[in-house]
Amino acid sequence: MRQSLFILLFGFMLASPCAAVQKFVWLTDSSTHQNLKQYRQALDVNGLTLKLLMQDVTDFQAQPLQATTDRAMAMLKTEASACAGNRVKNTERLTFSYATAIPHTVFPGLRLYSKTSSKTTQYLQQQLNKQKKISLEQLLKDDNKLHFAVGGGRSYGDQLDTLLKQPQWQHKFWQRRSVDMSAGLIDMLVQDRVDLLIEYPNVMQHYLAQQSQRTELTSFGIEEAEPYMLGYILCAKTPEGQQLTQFFQQRLKQVSQQKSYLDAHLGWVDAADRAQLTQIYNQVFGTSF
Repeated sequence: MRQSLFILLFGFMLASPCAAVQKFVWLTDSSTHQNLKQYRQALDVNGLTLKLLMQDVTDFQAQPLQATTDRAMAMLKTEASACAGNRVKNTERLTFSYATAIPHTVFPGLRLYSKTSSKTTQYLQQQLNKQKKISLEQLLKDDNKLHFAVGGGRSYGDQLDTLLKQPQWQHKFWQRRSVDMSAGLIDMLVQDRVDLLIEYPNVMQHYLAQQSQRTELTSFGIEEAEPYMLGYILCAKTPEGQQLTQFFQQRLKQVSQQKSYLDAHLGWVDAADRAQLTQIYNQVFGTSF
C-alpha cells in the first residue's frame, strides 16, 4: 500500500503543471547584445516593461529576439509561441495576430519634423490649419516636391497608413528597414537626405541626444494622427499565442497600476514632457499618479 502511494505521488509530481514552463519568443527592435560601434543605444521600452511584466512569473519564460518590424510581423505568422510588444494595433495585423485589449505602452502622438533653418519649415508654417496642425493629405496632394522618411513595415495608425500606402505618392517616401530604423530615419533628416520625418517625440528626444552635433528641428502636429500613441502586445494567432495574450492581458491589468510601470515610460521622455505623459497615462490606464 505504501509503495503504491509513493508511485502515485511520484507520478503526480512528474505530471504537475508547475514543472512545465512555457517558453515564448519576445520580438524586440533592441538588444542588450547590440554592437555599440554600429548602433546607438536603443530606446528599450520593450525591455523595461517586459521585465516588470515577467517579475515573479514562473510558468512563462521570455526569450528575447532582436528583429526588424518586417521580420517581427513575419515571425508572428510562422512561430506558434511568439509575441511582439509596443506595436500599433491595426486591421491588417489583427488578421494574423491576437492583441491585448489593454495597451502595453502609451506615448504622445506622432508629429511632423523638419530642420528649423530649412525652407521646408517656412513652407509648413504657412500650411497650418485653424487647429494649428498640418494636414498630411493636403501636403501630399500639393506640388511641393517634399520627400518624407518612413519606416518600412511600420504602422502609423490606420488613418495615416491609408495615406502612406497610396500608390500615387510613393515617390515622395524614402523607406528604411533595419534594426536601428528610428535612429537611421532621424539621420536621414539631419543629413538633408529627406525634408520631413513623421516620428514620436520621445523617440526623437532619445536619439537626438546621442547626436554628436546639435541640430535644431521644428515639429508640427498632424491632423490625421491620434493625440497619443497606444502600443499593444501582439501574439501569434495560434492556441499558444492566445494563451500568451490572455497571460499578458492579466499582467497588464495588474502591473499598469504600479508607479514603476509609469516610471518605465517617463524615463524615455524629457522632463518637460513628463507631466503631459503622466496625464495621458492616467487617462489610458485609469490611474491617478
